[in-house]
Amino acid sequence: MASSTAVASIAPPTGSAQPSPGAATDPGTSSATVLPWRARRTARTDRDRPRAVTTERQRAEQEALEARRSAARQAAREHLPSPAEVAKEIALALFEVEAGRRSAAQLERVFAPELWDVVEERVQRRGGALPRSSDLLRVHYQELVPGLANTVAVVQRGPRVQPVAMRLDACSGRWLVTELRY
Repeated sequence: MASSTAVASIAPPTGSAQPSPGAATDPGTSSATVLPWRARRTARTDRDRPRAVTTERQRAEQEALEARRSAARQAAREHLPSPAEVAKEIALALFEVEAGRRSAAQLERVFAPELWDVVEERVQRRGGALPRSSDLLRVHYQELVPGLANTVAVVQRGPRVQPVAMRLDACSGRWLVTELRY
């Protein structure tokens, strides 16, 4: 007894003849039904042009937005504290929330709104020891672009050491966490 498999394929079934892209066709049939899928794809370039214009416009808008953000970062960076100090405070605050000593809502203002939705679900009050400032072993940061810093705070949690990596962005006039890994 032969078994059938459910595999989707874009290739024509074996044994059916497909005319080549340059083959003559019946005038009553459209070229889309006769040409193979690759030839149909290249034949649609006229319909793709408005999409390309939209993409170029979106790209220009994105570049203008990035230029404004970069200028805002550089202007704000002069008045902000060191990213290492901010990373230290945020890392310890995260562990205080997990220990049940701090409300998670207190951290909401230092996280980007898109990130906060994810972090709020992840940070759970598990109890445990309250972190001390002596538990913070070191903080590394790298600021290749002024106002955009990658930081790692290394924290001792009992017998284990846990890194807290975050990207800080100064475009809003204060350090804002846009990425977090811990």
